Amino acid sequence: MTTLNATNLIASRFPHFGINKSREILRLLHEILSIEKITISDILATLTTKDYESTKKQLLKRRYPRTFGKVPLSSFYLPKYEVGTAAKAEITADQFYPKNIYYEPEAKKSTLFENVKILFPNSQYNEIESLKNFVKSSSFTLKDYNNRSDNLFLIKEKYNFLKRCPCTSGVVTCGYSIINLGMGCIYDCSYCFLQGYQNIPGIVIPYNITDYLEDEKIGRSTQVLFNYTRIGSGEFTDSLVFDHITDFSTFIVNYFKNKKDIFFEFKTKSSNIQNLLNAGGQENIVAAWSVNSNEMTKSNEFKAAPIQERLESAKKCTQAGFSTAFHFDPIIYYQDWMRGYKESVDMIFDIVPNSSIKWISLGTLRMPAYQKIIIENRFPETEILNGELLLGHDYKLRYYENLRIEMYKFINQRIQSKKSKAIVYLCMEPTKVWDSVFKV
Repeated sequence: MTTLNATNLIASRFPHFGINKSREILRLLHEILSIEKITISDILATLTTKDYESTKKQLLKRRYPRTFGKVPLSSFYLPKYEVGTAAKAEITADQFYPKNIYYEPEAKKSTLFENVKILFPNSQYNEIESLKNFVKSSSFTLKDYNNRSDNLFLIKEKYNFLKRCPCTSGVVTCGYSIINLGMGCIYDCSYCFLQGYQNIPGIVIPYNITDYLEDEKIGRSTQVLFNYTRIGSGEFTDSLVFDHITDFSTFIVNYFKNKKDIFFEFKTKSSNIQNLLNAGGQENIVAAWSVNSNEMTKSNEFKAAPIQERLESAKKCTQAGFSTAFHFDPIIYYQDWMRGYKESVDMIFDIVPNSSIKWISLGTLRMPAYQKIIIENRFPETEILNGELLLGHDYKLRYYENLRIEMYKFINQRIQSKKSKAIVYLCMEPTKVWDSVFKV
């Protein structure tokens, strides 16, 4: 049913509702339709009232059966339903080959530029004054984001190489610091924050990464939860997806081999590990993978390596001398989540040597509220939004606290059943949740 037809149905059934009230009812009807796989007419036929407050509460109780009555009504986020096909993502994997290479003048002197010229001889090369000016003079839409693999930018990074992990206020920090290896990713994960954050129509890679590796300030990082400093990559781009182009891992491994008091982490969903294997690792260099259940990987982590392939890559890295780590983030609630995440934990410990695993993080699905509409438009078939995501004080959507605790406890207990010595920690959670999960 089209939005127009649904709007007409609501107007016919509730002629006295204004624009805003009709908008909220339309939103609830579409979400219930997505979950129950029935028609809006079927849902309307079950309603027993015609006044707005009672109708809304009936629909909220049906849409949020676990949480309705336990949280304020303001926790239910009901934006205007605006879903079309224009911004739908292309989820078929293609080999990365940008049509256009944009580069700042000094980039031509870099090894990265030489690599790019060899790998992409048929691309169109365009010199630009600066990325800042390029972006300023162009518009940006979700369609541009969908086409980001068409454009590669080679730029000089001046300000944003190393920073503290950005934590939401009121949560326990793990003291992590991040090296920025670029901006943009060719994977299309339905939940990725970049689709609502990135405003550059392409993949951005700094050509001067080695400049920062000479800066001795790199070791100044807060130590929390761990008795050593942790620095990693993988926030604004996957750590290894472009490594065959950049060779960044080679520089980084060689640098941190001489910094044994610092643990450096490559966080990835790829199997692009050849440079790591060639460089050889040691205990303080950690090859880490984001993992999920097989079902959620197949239906939401498009173009990324399958879980089995990620874990086989992790095993090869241990054989080359690297430590490993895993990140269950985001943990997604669905009907068979216990079986799915149990299987993933079992796969990790069946394939990867237990002694190599330094840490495992757990974080449930969360997102800025505005990202909900982006996901609906880019991934209309995804069901991750069917969960009971509630609006928090920071205007982010999360599962109800009790459900998050239940999921964390289950996965942590399965990890502990493997006699794991890895540190298990939570991502973006307050002290209350930590205490509920870890205190006996």
